[in-house]
Amino acid sequence: MKSVMYLYFFLVLICLKDTGVECLTNLQISTVGHAVLGPSDLELRCSYNPESGDDIYSIDISAELNGQYRTIVAFYPENKRKDGRLRMDGNYLNGRVTMNNPNQSSDVAVLIFNQTECIDETMYKCRVTYDSNIGTQNQESNATAIYLEGRPTVPDSVPSYIPSAGIEEGMSVVFTCTGNLGKPMGKFRWIVYRRNANGSMPIQVSLYDNVTTTGLEIPGTCTFNGTSQLTLQAESLDNNAVVRCEVVYQDVPQDLYQQSNINVYYSVRNVTVTKSYLHYTFGPGRTTLTCTSDGNPAVRNDDYKWYKMSQQNTVIETGFQLLTNATVGESDVYICVAQNSYNGKTFSSNSSIQIKIGKMLNS
Repeated sequence: MKSVMYLYFFLVLICLKDTGVECLTNLQISTVGHAVLGPSDLELRCSYNPESGDDIYSIDISAELNGQYRTIVAFYPENKRKDGRLRMDGNYLNGRVTMNNPNQSSDVAVLIFNQTECIDETMYKCRVTYDSNIGTQNQESNATAIYLEGRPTVPDSVPSYIPSAGIEEGMSVVFTCTGNLGKPMGKFRWIVYRRNANGSMPIQVSLYDNVTTTGLEIPGTCTFNGTSQLTLQAESLDNNAVVRCEVVYQDVPQDLYQQSNINVYYSVRNVTVTKSYLHYTFGPGRTTLTCTSDGNPAVRNDDYKWYKMSQQNTVIETGFQLLTNATVGESDVYICVAQNSYNGKTFSSNSSIQIKIGKMLNS
C-alpha cells in the first residue's frame, strides 16, 4: 500500500515539474466590458490551457456571497454536450445572464451579464475539474473583483430655499438640493448666475465648488442619494438670479442640473431726475422732468411724488414725469421722492434738480 502511495506522489511531482500547476496552465478569471448598474455588456471570463491528455469535465465560477465562495454557474466543454447552467446558489442570476461554453477554438467560459445588480459586486473565482493521467484534479484561479458603477441622475427637483418668500437683502438664504449621485458617489456643486434688470445675459457667475455633499446608500440600488446646502447672504444683485445645482460625477461636471430663480426685495435707490425742454434753454417754455429709480419691488407710478424747494410740504404732482410751463425769471429746485414697500416696511429716496429760466438775448 505504501509503495502505491509513493508512486502516486512521484507522478504528481513529475506532473508539477513538467507542466506547471497540476497539468493545467494559465487558469485565470477576468472581466471585459463596463461594470455599470443596469443594462450591461460586462463579461466574466474563465480561461485556461489544458495539457495534452487532460479531459476537462467542468468549469465552475464561484462568487463570494455572505462571506463564503459559492458556485453560481457551471460550464462544460464542447465534447460533453451540456449547456452551461446556473447552480442553486446562482439562481439570483436567472434571466440576467447568458452562458457561453468553451469550444474547439477557445478554451474560455464566458458569463455575460445582460443586466447587473448590486449583488453582482463581489469577488469571483474560477475552478476547472478535469481528469489527467494521475486522476481527477481540481484547480482554482486567483480571485478577481467586479466593482460596479451607477450613473447619477438629474436632481430630484429644483433647489428649495428657506425662507421661500419675502427674501430681502441682508437675509441668509439656505438652498437645498437632493438626488441620486450614482456609485461611487458624486457630488453637487452650485453656480449662481446674476443677471441684469431685464433678466438677460448674466453679469456675474459665481461657482461654489467646495460645498459639502453628504450621501446615504439607497437600499436595493447601492447608489447614493446626496444632499447639499448652499447658504447665500442675499444682496440686491441677487434679485432675479438663477441658482443652479449641478451633478459632478468622478470629478467631471455632468449635464444634469436643476435651478431656481429667486426674488430679492431691496429698498429704492439710485433716484435720478433728468430734464428736457420743448424750447431753447433761455426764455419761457415747457420743461419735462423725468424721475427714475432702482428697487424691488419697483416704484409704482403713483409712488413718485414731486415737490418744489419753495413749497417743500406740498405735493405738486405724482408720477414719474412732471411737465412745467416755466416763465421768464423763474428759478426753483424740483425734488422727486420715490418710495417702495415690502414686508410691512416702507423706504424712500430722493433726487433734485434746479430749473432756471432767463431772458432771451436779442441779437
